Amino acid sequence: MSHVDPLPEELAQLTRAARTAHRANQEHVDSLIRRLERARDALTAQGGTPGDELLSLGSYLKTSNAESAQKHRDWGNAVNKLAKSVDRKYGAPPAPLFPPPPPPPPSTTTTAAATSLEETLLLRRRAQPQPAAAATEQDQAQRLPFSNPETIAALNETIAIHLARIGAFHSLSTFLAESHTPQPPSLTPELLSGLKQLHEILERIRQGDCIRAIEWVEEARRAAADTTDADSDELLFQLRKEEYIRLVLAAATAAPEETHEEDEPMAVIEQPRQDEEDHKEGDPAVAPGTPRQRHKSSLASMSSSVLRTSSSGQHGGHGPVNPHLERALAYGGQHFRPLVLSSPSSSGSSRTALVCSLLTSPLYLPLDRLLSSPYGSLYAPYLASSSSSSSSPTTTPTTPASLRANEPLRLLFTEAYLRALSLPKNSPLTVVTDVGGSGALAKIIKVRTVMKEKKTEWSAVGELPVEIPLPLPYRYHSIFACPVSKEQSTAQNPPMLLPCGHVIARESLMRLARGTPTLKCPYCPVVSHFNACVRVHF
Repeated sequence: MSHVDPLPEELAQLTRAARTAHRANQEHVDSLIRRLERARDALTAQGGTPGDELLSLGSYLKTSNAESAQKHRDWGNAVNKLAKSVDRKYGAPPAPLFPPPPPPPPSTTTTAAATSLEETLLLRRRAQPQPAAAATEQDQAQRLPFSNPETIAALNETIAIHLARIGAFHSLSTFLAESHTPQPPSLTPELLSGLKQLHEILERIRQGDCIRAIEWVEEARRAAADTTDADSDELLFQLRKEEYIRLVLAAATAAPEETHEEDEPMAVIEQPRQDEEDHKEGDPAVAPGTPRQRHKSSLASMSSSVLRTSSSGQHGGHGPVNPHLERALAYGGQHFRPLVLSSPSSSGSSRTALVCSLLTSPLYLPLDRLLSSPYGSLYAPYLASSSSSSSSPTTTPTTPASLRANEPLRLLFTEAYLRALSLPKNSPLTVVTDVGGSGALAKIIKVRTVMKEKKTEWSAVGELPVEIPLPLPYRYHSIFACPVSKEQSTAQNPPMLLPCGHVIARESLMRLARGTPTLKCPYCPVVSHFNACVRVHF
């Protein structure tokens, strides 16, 4: 619905009118049925007066029909208002960008219906194109878009790669078969297999399972022999966090099971410890070079303490340990530590704080208490909004979240996977559609029409005669064009900020100053000093 976003008021009014009319129709039919049943009972009863009952029924029908018609008139007025707003905002469709194709030559089958030799010769002479006309039609065909086999093949290849990127493999095979297009050379079997694997992993992430994605990231890091890449490190951390949150939510919704006495909670992350005296520095009992066993990490200590506290808080004392919670804390203590240690200095403190919040949040279990805790924002996106809105205050929503919860994670993984396949982040077809649909095509058509009326041509190669609007995701760097000289700023001609707040290029500033220390702003009556102007860095 992005193409109708500029009309929110008209759309809201139309929606309200439609709902009101629909509700009024239902109420009208229901009340009419009740009145008819009441009239039938009154007429079948002995001693009833049919005239009075029918008179009141006719009066009610007239009043209710008038109210229902008024609701429908409001609905129709809202539809007409929206149509007028659309016509006023968007106007008529633009003229075709390219000339229409030439008409086909007259068919020679009409010669069979000729009644004389002269008519037959005349029709044959007209059917044979002249050399000059043939050249003109050929030049016109060359100006048409996608009129030669090379451009058609390039367009079909772009569409095929786009269908493979978005995972529409059935549509891809149907498109290639119906367009009689062979397999594009750039869409190799290895690339097609990799894209299929990408969408299989994305489907598992969408279902809340990140194990396959974690395996792919670790395998890619080992294959690249670079485990310090910031992008892959952030992706691995987000996947680990997603898996940890899934385990905590499973622990919050599952009933705790009885644990055996021989079970040792947190055995995965706790290291065997010796006496403190054997680990003191400078202990003569420890030979030099003897490997010393490490103490339990701070994350492991935090996890075990959280496990004991949450178990006692949920069951009132020393109750059974929830195995799902034990598995979640063991997972976090084992995998978060290397990611915290390998995080870059710019994001290390924030990642450490996030890990501490994740490992501390199970203290507030059960789930209703966790959602109202300071850590509730970590888990709220993973719970369905519909369940939370429809549930009572005493009911805890436990339905898994919609796709919006892990949408950023899927986009991050898709970007990393496509980078490994040497593919750009965005499909070329998507970029062209987004840029053209955002207003660029309309401006180009308008400029082309004006230049055609003035009989001028744009001779610059690789540039456009006007600035075209770009969506925010495609604005990779800022470019300033001086509103006075209409030229782009450079390092030698940077933008300058006037004291009044307007920005122009330095060369325009010097021309306006005319060698004097003061100048007047070209857009307001403020007179500024030349030395008061400041350079702007984009």
